[in-house]
Amino acid sequence: MTADPYQKLRVEYVQALHQSPTQIIVALSGGGTLMLGDLLTVPGGSRTLIEAVVPYSSESLNDYIGRVPEQYCCSRTARNLAMAAFYRARNVLRSGVLRTRGYVNPERVSPRTVDVSHEIEDITESAIVRSFKMIEPDDANEIDLYQHVIAIGCTASLVTDREKKGEYRVHIAVQTLQRTIQFSLGLQKDTRTRWEEERLVADLILNAIETARKQETEPFSLPVPHVWENGDDCCPVFVKGLADECPLCENIPLKLKPGETVQMKQTVGSPLLVDLFFGKLGAVLWTPAGSQHSIAYKDIVAAPFNPCAEYTRAIFPGSFSPIHEGHQEMIHIAEHRLQEKAVLEISVQNVAKPPVDYIELEQRLEQICSANPKQAVWLTQTPLFVRKAELFRGATFIVGADTLKRFANLRFYQDNVHNLHEILRTIATYDCRFLVFARQSKNGLESLESLEMPDMLRSLCDDVAPSVFTMNISSSDFRRQESP
Repeated sequence: MTADPYQKLRVEYVQALHQSPTQIIVALSGGGTLMLGDLLTVPGGSRTLIEAVVPYSSESLNDYIGRVPEQYCCSRTARNLAMAAFYRARNVLRSGVLRTRGYVNPERVSPRTVDVSHEIEDITESAIVRSFKMIEPDDANEIDLYQHVIAIGCTASLVTDREKKGEYRVHIAVQTLQRTIQFSLGLQKDTRTRWEEERLVADLILNAIETARKQETEPFSLPVPHVWENGDDCCPVFVKGLADECPLCENIPLKLKPGETVQMKQTVGSPLLVDLFFGKLGAVLWTPAGSQHSIAYKDIVAAPFNPCAEYTRAIFPGSFSPIHEGHQEMIHIAEHRLQEKAVLEISVQNVAKPPVDYIELEQRLEQICSANPKQAVWLTQTPLFVRKAELFRGATFIVGADTLKRFANLRFYQDNVHNLHEILRTIATYDCRFLVFARQSKNGLESLESLEMPDMLRSLCDDVAPSVFTMNISSSDFRRQESP
């Protein structure tokens, strides 16, 4: 093998990286592992690399991201890996701070002690076993810990020893405190050896790291929690106009073949959104005009959360990935039934899955806006119904029978109905109820009448008769039809 003409460039770049405050955490599946050698064969790697994992088998990748993806080699899965890695870095860095303060960090909790909210039909059993406790910052400066963290997720489909029907391709995602960036590259078949493809992927990752570092040029500042009284004074959730201003920093030449092009996309979160994901904000009300209300964690406990009653009486939790006509019909029926404005709620954190990345969240909100330009959405940090009830006191939660069935499953409460009763009493104390829609599933028709549940939960529920509406559409079915 001839000498690599770009090795000197790699060494010089990694040396500069090790001298910078940048910290890197990576999750690589299908390719790109040569970049680990690039980082660790140059002295100083312990200052830069937090952790590297290679969830190579499908089972390992499922476990790492907490779900079974519709496609393993696609941009969405790469973003899942990057966000899971960023969240892992957050746990590691915060654990170090807590230890210096003399605290033991109880990160993990038994999955049988939490109620389960919505949209977990694709969750893996292993992910349930490793459920994470939600991290709630207790230090206004904690967010500074993550300012120089760059998380990398990579999925690749490269040369192999078996017949491969699909295209050779690589998807790389970068997650930082303020932005999600994705890079996608299709490769010509049968024009490179496996080593050459691996080298190309590794160089693309190094260039992606430098691209993210160059983007983080402005000093980061946190927003002051504030309530906006009208649409004319809204705060943006995303920083607009930057999607096309993310050229790849090609420090290491990639030597692409004719027709091969790196496709890039990025979404930048405003300080408001960053503080929702990683700081002290517990909820942000989004409308197509921008964010109108926000609430800090301390205010959730200090006083009933009701900055604007019209947005907190009928709450429809879900992932809405994507929103579809079934959701729209449920909204219409619920508003007529409750005589209240139905507001969607998306929790950016989940019980056992990494937080939603910025690109994914922006896409969901754009789809919601296209379906209904007047639809309001709460973005929250509350994946559990007991926390939703604390946040939206006096609300009626619009749910499908399948969601209620999961919520009532005793395996999440140490198989002890009294643990479920404790959560139900808390929900009842906050004067919250459930409006339940029938759902057609693989097990047949599920409705409030057909479900087995404690009487205490049934007393908190009202139903929409199956003859009025039955949900028979799944967002996951729509996602499976999507191309990478």
